[in-house]
Amino acid sequence: MINKIFWQVDQIGFLSNHLEAVAHRHWMMQLFIGIEAPVEITIEGKVIKCESIVIAKNVSHAFSAKKQLYYSALIEPTSEFAEQLTSKVNDQGYWIVERQGLDGLRQQAQELKSDSSIEKYLRFKEELVNYLGLQPFVNQYDERVRQALELLGTCECDDHTLANIAAKVHLSPSRLAHLFKEQIGVPLKSYLVLHQLERAFRELFDGKTTTEAALIAGFGTPSHFSSTVKKMMGMPVSFSLKDSEFLKVN
Repeated sequence: MINKIFWQVDQIGFLSNHLEAVAHRHWMMQLFIGIEAPVEITIEGKVIKCESIVIAKNVSHAFSAKKQLYYSALIEPTSEFAEQLTSKVNDQGYWIVERQGLDGLRQQAQELKSDSSIEKYLRFKEELVNYLGLQPFVNQYDERVRQALELLGTCECDDHTLANIAAKVHLSPSRLAHLFKEQIGVPLKSYLVLHQLERAFRELFDGKTTTEAALIAGFGTPSHFSSTVKKMMGMPVSFSLKDSEFLKVN
């Protein structure tokens, strides 16, 4: 059983052969790519077979890997990555990707299965961006934005308010929010939620209970953490952890 989770600023990637989801909808965009078999997915009750597909946020879909290897990514819907994909989505809420380069991407995914290093994943992501026909992303951060990222990277998750972070980097909350969205490509509010989830999952993989991980990450209650995971990822916490490997990618 393979279930590798790759956590980035604007998206969560999965390389897995046991993705299982009944019909559900969530506020993230989602990408599916067949690595060992074509994708067979049900969208708003319609069965679609293809090699790869992008699904818009809040569109009902159901999927079963049937023990075949797939790559999937949950993508923050206002990120730069998502905005480029949104332009390709049709009126039914999806884009069937029919582009050259899938064989190379599949080969990269097979290599990633045995070597899930950050370097290997970044090479896979570069191949993915090319396959999807997206423009590459350039990271040039304002010093205050860089400081905010560093603060969150080392924080104790005890105060995630925008006002607290803005005060520490000597900006008004509105100015920091504007700079952050402009330069990172993700609203600070969404980034904070993903940051808390990432911290909670790290704690879970380190052996903490769901209650301990939720409280360490700054969720008010374990149920708040669990409902946030289900809302964003479309699956329960227990399923996300099952036989999983976790890698944070900057």
